[in-house]
Amino acid sequence: MLEYLRYIQRFATIRPKTCWFEFPFYVIIKGYKQEYCLGCRPEDLAHFDTIEKKVWKKHQAHLNRLERFPIEKAEYYTNLMKAHGLNSIRALSNITGEDWSYIARILRILDLAEPIKEFLKSNKNDPTILKFFHLRRLLDIIRQGEEKFQLARFRELMNEFEESSFLVR
Repeated sequence: MLEYLRYIQRFATIRPKTCWFEFPFYVIIKGYKQEYCLGCRPEDLAHFDTIEKKVWKKHQAHLNRLERFPIEKAEYYTNLMKAHGLNSIRALSNITGEDWSYIARILRILDLAEPIKEFLKSNKNDPTILKFFHLRRLLDIIRQGEEKFQLARFRELMNEFEESSFLVR
């Protein structure tokens, strides 16, 4: 091992490397370590030179709060698209820093029938309902197509929810 170190010291040339990046990236500093993230910086954090750990956690906490309310998150995304005049989901993903396929799934929730949306909005303070009607179940309802089929699937899920909540008590 000692011979190898002497060989490296004698013959190796260590020079700093300079790299050109033709794609956008930003840096998050966590505990004196830098984490490079590819893509555009989220719009909420655009005015910061470096993104400190505290600011990044605040941004993530805001997005996580919206995570529990998929309808509100979908409305938030549509408002962002209207405010910035965006026409594509990929442009919106550049602004928010989230994956475009995830944003597309969230925006599909707006295709729910109005009575279902009203029910979920009126019961957003009930954690058991929020937990039961998560994103995957809501997308399952949307896949039914027409409003009458969506309402039928929603009634089935409500019966399942009432049975499961009855068993827990």
